[in-house]
Amino acid sequence: METALEGRGMKQGKENRTAREKRQSLGWAIGLSTFLTLLKAAGGIFCSSTALLASALDSFMDVGMSSVNYLAVSKGAKPADEDHAYGHEKIESLASYTQGLVILFLAFLIFTESLRRTLAGNLVFHSGVALVTIAAAALINFFLTGILSRAEKKTGSLILKAEKAHYLTDIYSYLALFVALILVQFTGWAGWDLVGGILVAGYVAFLASRILKHAGDELVDRSLPKSVLDELDSLIRNHPHVLDYHELRTRKVGTKTFLDFHLVMKPQLSFSEAHEITESLIQRVKSRFKEADVTIHEDPEGGI
Repeated sequence: METALEGRGMKQGKENRTAREKRQSLGWAIGLSTFLTLLKAAGGIFCSSTALLASALDSFMDVGMSSVNYLAVSKGAKPADEDHAYGHEKIESLASYTQGLVILFLAFLIFTESLRRTLAGNLVFHSGVALVTIAAAALINFFLTGILSRAEKKTGSLILKAEKAHYLTDIYSYLALFVALILVQFTGWAGWDLVGGILVAGYVAFLASRILKHAGDELVDRSLPKSVLDELDSLIRNHPHVLDYHELRTRKVGTKTFLDFHLVMKPQLSFSEAHEITESLIQRVKSRFKEADVTIHEDPEGGI
């Protein structure tokens, strides 16, 4: 008894450490992204740079994305209760969708402001300060991706892996901005700043549209992609003693995948044998979908 309790305690302690590691790394992401938003916004206003203001919007989006992921780790993983029988994962989806709408609107404002300032002949001032701001932002992003990479290796978290990939892509946008501002400084043509602003605003709008699509699919319980359904079909049909299956329903919310279907088996099987087959299939499915919630209804061959 004591050994079992100790085992459960060690497991719970490990889960707590893993969750704490995730929250700490995401806390770093939120804090540094907030700092970058303020730094680039101040630099954009001081230098009259549309490109820097667009990049500040990108960092503001990073704050939102990291906050949503923090919420998913802290709240979305809460177990189901009497009022939320399917869990709390859609908190993340709803927050993501709202965030996507706000950011898409802000990207449109940055784009229209870029055109207005260029047509009005606004010049970029203190381009050297703008270049230093972008270089500092890139260094901070390198530091942040290092934190996320270490945490991801410790926890194996898909959320942290996605976070790291996103912040790495931001470095490419900094490179585009750096080149645009260098061209402004050496050619004296402020239009390069417009080009940089449009590129970054377009990149932000693209990311926001992806957030909207992903969150929208989860909110309306869209089925998993066909490639995943084909893989699931093969996994089920290749299981021993399974004759067929039907009425497959799938959906994904946050990190959790929900699957339910009817499994056709030989009617001669005893209840315990059918149960063992079902449980082994559930474990096989969960080995492929780590956060899967699997419900299987057992049907005898020829039954209704």
